[in-house]
Amino acid sequence: MRSILITFTISFLTTLSVAGQGIEFYHGTWEEAILKAKAEDKIIFVDAFTTWCGPCKRMAASTFPDPAVGELFNQHFLSLKIDMEKEMGLEFRKKFPVNAYPTLFFIDADQKLIKQVVGAKSPADLIALGESIIAQYDRSTKYEAAYAAGDRSYQLVYDYVAALNKSGKPSVKIANDYLTTQTDLKTPENLKFILEAASQVDCQCFDLFEQYKSDISKVVDEEVINAKVRQACNNTVKRAIEFESPELIGLAADAMKRNIPAEADRFRSDSEIRYALALHDMSRIGDLVNTHVKKFIKNDPASLNQLALDLDKYAVDDQTCRQLAIELSGKAAKEKDAKPEYIVTYANLVYKSNGKAEALKILDEALLKMEEPESKDYQTLKALRNKIENS
Repeated sequence: MRSILITFTISFLTTLSVAGQGIEFYHGTWEEAILKAKAEDKIIFVDAFTTWCGPCKRMAASTFPDPAVGELFNQHFLSLKIDMEKEMGLEFRKKFPVNAYPTLFFIDADQKLIKQVVGAKSPADLIALGESIIAQYDRSTKYEAAYAAGDRSYQLVYDYVAALNKSGKPSVKIANDYLTTQTDLKTPENLKFILEAASQVDCQCFDLFEQYKSDISKVVDEEVINAKVRQACNNTVKRAIEFESPELIGLAADAMKRNIPAEADRFRSDSEIRYALALHDMSRIGDLVNTHVKKFIKNDPASLNQLALDLDKYAVDDQTCRQLAIELSGKAAKEKDAKPEYIVTYANLVYKSNGKAEALKILDEALLKMEEPESKDYQTLKALRNKIENS
């Protein structure tokens, strides 16, 4: 069960930040993107598209705006959308050939291709792809040898800690060892180091972060600080799940309340659901989910749909969990102008639980409401209907 926690954790970040509104695409030139990726030590993600490509449009409409996708990609990647039939695209394809659309590229700051994937991806599939790239592109080994050889310079240790954090590896000991050698923690360099080192709530570095937060805010933008708080709190929730330690949920929620109080209640609610699902504590799920929906997402179809998918992932043979998933997906699908993917989720969940006839009814009703039988959305629902009918 623990092996699928990463994707589940990311999907639950959809409501915790102002920045969590999907992928924030960079609008500079390719040359500027390379310089920015080097400065931020990020992988470049490129959506190579055309304006006439149907799957490209679907990704732009449903995958890229997904908050969970944005949470992952905005942290780890510098993202660009490049029209392959315009000047920038025509130059780009000389170095990175494109034969089908969309083609998704992952490129390092030295312009070396890491991975190239053809075809549209759902939010879950793009998250899984992004996670695989992050795991593959682990830069911490670049600094490990120098550190082991005795290099304790500020830049080396900072880069090492940052690379460990990006790859999800422990960095607390390296950070603590460095900070104990410093006589003045208020230098701009050390304040930035403390912020980077605050990788989880349950560590001394986070205590230092809170102690020096007002000083850090003078050298770093507020949203950068808030993003770090969210990341540290969520890392502690992951540790709570990994070590089956519910008290860590409380530590994370309290840290969120101290630092970003407007998000604290929803964060606690999210975290309690995540913990209960991961530990398969189905006795609490009904009350937790119903309270969460009522307080936070009853009018948010995207969050309802995502929560339904997460519940289904963990439902196994638990009927209460599965029925909750159906109920939530139904609410999302029945919203006015519901996105086709919400209807797809609802029909699929009903099909798995209640059988073919009810799922076909859902799809038939949705198809009747659509005014353009030639549209991609219509064809998507029609294809699912045919698949279920012939199953």
